[in-house]
Amino acid sequence: MEYTMKPHISKAEMVEAMGVWDEHGEGPGELVAHWQRLEGNGGVKVLQTDDPEAVYRYNLNFTPFLTMKLTSVINVDSAVPQIMDYLS
Repeated sequence: MEYTMKPHISKAEMVEAMGVWDEHGEGPGELVAHWQRLEGNGGVKVLQTDDPEAVYRYNLNFTPFLTMKLTSVINVDSAVPQIMDYLS
C-alpha cells in the first residue's frame, strides 16, 4: 500500500490521524515492511494477509486523512510457473 496525506490537511487533522493510528495499529495480517517517505508526505507499507476485506475495513479508518493506492502481489516463485505456462 502506498499512501499520501491529503492536500491541505491541518495540524489538528494530523493529530487526529495519529490517534486513529494509535487505535488501529499497522493493520490486519503480518507487517512485512513499512517505510516513510523522507519528504514526510506519506509512505509505503507491505502487509501479508489472506483477508482483503479486513484490509478494506482497516483502510476506511484513514480515508479522511490519506489517499491510498493498493497493489495486490504474489511471490515471484508462484508467478514464474504461471508465466511459463502462459508462454508455452
